Amino acid sequence: MDTSADHHIHSTYNDHSDSDLTIRNVIDIAENRGLRKIAFTEHVRRTSDWIPKYLAEIQIYSKNSSLEIISGFEAKILSNGSIDCPYEYQSKYFLIASFHTIFGNKECWINALKSAIRDPTVDVIGHLAPEPGFKISAPEIDSIAEEIVQNQKVVELNSKYRRPPLDWITSFKGRGVKFHLGSDAHSLRSVGCFENINHLIAAADRSV
Repeated sequence: MDTSADHHIHSTYNDHSDSDLTIRNVIDIAENRGLRKIAFTEHVRRTSDWIPKYLAEIQIYSKNSSLEIISGFEAKILSNGSIDCPYEYQSKYFLIASFHTIFGNKECWINALKSAIRDPTVDVIGHLAPEPGFKISAPEIDSIAEEIVQNQKVVELNSKYRRPPLDWITSFKGRGVKFHLGSDAHSLRSVGCFENINHLIAAADRSV
């Protein structure tokens, strides 16, 4: 697993990140920590009006950086399986699809997840784990893994929430699912920090 790449970083373009998590500061600290690659993946909705300014700022500060810098978004998976992102950006930029709403219904959750996985504009499934109110059986996990592989999605190992569950990673690994790392940073101290998921990284790196 490439620990020099962080594929899930937020910024001050949301209302719950630290106030010093500016795009410039993120790039500076990523360089100082020896990262090679980062992805800005700000929370987005279909109604978001700040997107052009956000993308322009990333472009400005990327010009003088040694990092590979990706512009992108993290968008909610909605109950009907669609993605809460303006389509014109959804189809052109790096996109993480994640659950941020409790549906309270396992069938709805699975159907929404599979729809998101089949969406050709989605690149990554973020901080994947079942809702607290239900469990996903081993055959259901295998079925999800098959959809991920068939649709060539990447599953994020998320250090903020320590997801996916270890048994999911084992199942996914056995079926050929690809993984990468995302800190889901909402503070500068979290950028590029993955020590708390070393056990998940080891499982993803383990030979089948």
